[in-house]
Amino acid sequence: MLTLGISAYYHDAAACLLSDGRILGAAQEERFTRQKYDPALPVNAVRYCLEQAGATIADVDRLAFYEVPRHKRSRQEWQAARRTEGPEVKVTAQETEARLRDGLQWTGDIHFVDHHRAHAASAYYVSGFDDAAVLVCDAVGEWDTTTFWHGRGPELTRLGGVRFPDSLGLFYSCLTSYLGYRPNSDEYKVMGLASYGKPTYEASLRKLLELDADGGFTMDTQVLDFVGEPEGYRSNLAELLGIPARRPGDPVLPHHADIAASGQVVLESTVSALLDWLSRQRQTTNLCLAGGVALNCRANAVAFEASAFTRMFVQPAAGDAGTALGAALCAEPPEIRTAAAPSVMRHAYLGPSYGSDAVAELLTGAGVPFRDFRNDEQGLVDAVAGALAEGRTVGWFHGRMEFGPRALGARSILADPRREDMRDRLNSKIKWREEFRPFAPAVPEERAEEFFVMGRTSPFMIDLFKVRRPDVLGAVTHVDGTARVQTVNAAVAPRYHRLLHRFGTLTGVPVLLNTSFNLSDEPVVCTPVDALRTFLRSSLDLLCLEDLLVDAASVPAELREAATEEHRFVAGAGLRQGGELYSFF
Repeated sequence: MLTLGISAYYHDAAACLLSDGRILGAAQEERFTRQKYDPALPVNAVRYCLEQAGATIADVDRLAFYEVPRHKRSRQEWQAARRTEGPEVKVTAQETEARLRDGLQWTGDIHFVDHHRAHAASAYYVSGFDDAAVLVCDAVGEWDTTTFWHGRGPELTRLGGVRFPDSLGLFYSCLTSYLGYRPNSDEYKVMGLASYGKPTYEASLRKLLELDADGGFTMDTQVLDFVGEPEGYRSNLAELLGIPARRPGDPVLPHHADIAASGQVVLESTVSALLDWLSRQRQTTNLCLAGGVALNCRANAVAFEASAFTRMFVQPAAGDAGTALGAALCAEPPEIRTAAAPSVMRHAYLGPSYGSDAVAELLTGAGVPFRDFRNDEQGLVDAVAGALAEGRTVGWFHGRMEFGPRALGARSILADPRREDMRDRLNSKIKWREEFRPFAPAVPEERAEEFFVMGRTSPFMIDLFKVRRPDVLGAVTHVDGTARVQTVNAAVAPRYHRLLHRFGTLTGVPVLLNTSFNLSDEPVVCTPVDALRTFLRSSLDLLCLEDLLVDAASVPAELREAATEEHRFVAGAGLRQGGELYSFF
């Protein structure tokens, strides 16, 4: 039985296909369209999922959508009635259903799943726990902004929640906007900036959020206005803080870092309070997290370590992309959800993969010289590890693409973590991003404790740990002495694991700097064409495309120039899932 889950029409559209509880494929639409956070109906992601299963839409038994449109419309109408100006509510529930049916050629029933239930399901049903507390925290679903759940066996029971306009996610997005960044997009920048500041504005920001005894909270809507103000705040926020809002492009000054630090502390303490209340509702020591706020790895770590919970699972696609998975899981019969083993999410490698033969044809057709390691994986690992040890940077493309925002060794840029100047080089010359943003380390699971204070595995790079050896890990140690660690399991990612070990043999440090394979404000690469274009437009030294290795020094100058003009790039060459060639155009 096939179940297709869809997230669409807000941001981070995605599709996920299940077969009796087992994830066959999952991907975000942005990876195919190259439009970051693409909200459109994910027809390309759906096409990929169906191809992965060797199926068509006619073979799908159930279609699930990540929210209940009529409930969302009621909230939008409530907002519109309280605005003096702004957009009208134009899309009805019937129109949403019609768009789904027309866009996917679907004639069967549609399971509309409550947004926060979809989030909760995306974490609990793939956690491996048969009993767990679940916290979902985001900007807003239909009405909910925070919800508490208890999962036991196939059942997921709601315990309570907080409704719009009181929203911890929107509180953080408001600060993101105040600091000159894009809300609902750049919150991770605020998290990185926070470590450079002091929480000198904590007392002021705490006035905006009041906790109650029942696990809830309320916002000061005289200052934070998520209904009538496009930025989410009124002018009196500047009076409260004593500092005007930073405009995009303005210098980032120490007091901006202090505001970020203050907002981060308020977020962490509030999530801690929510977990404290949740832990007292049911006798379980297992915790699951989902929702956009769960992408804040610092809040996850601080709140979990201060809680009564002893085990934690965070959905790697914690944002709205993950609700495609959650909606699909909710639509499946309870007897399927009871068999937890097939659904345990040990990895996030759920996207497309491409064969080396087709990649070789692409490179040859584009006139790109390469070294061929198709029958010599150890030779490839040795060559890449040696280059990394010499301080060279590598675009690493192998296997199925990751689902969710993190690059986990399938679509990654890799570098030597020992060189502190590597952080500045990557930020300024390759990624073209803010200098204060940290990079993450990847380490073999069995050796993680040597370099980080772990206590638990971290396969999805969504948790934070203290660095034991900052003296040898300068490029991946944040200013506060922490790192967003990825632990790599040999059975899950064997080639990536071997590369880490080989680098360790050469350097004594089996750790690599791992960051997403993309340039600033672009989605992570999906296809070899994306990877080659990004490589040619960057200052990366090497590109490892499956079993083939390209050295930047050997690439013709005219090809680099053509990479900046998409209509000229690699004319007539391209790839699709499974390695079959098709026209790039």
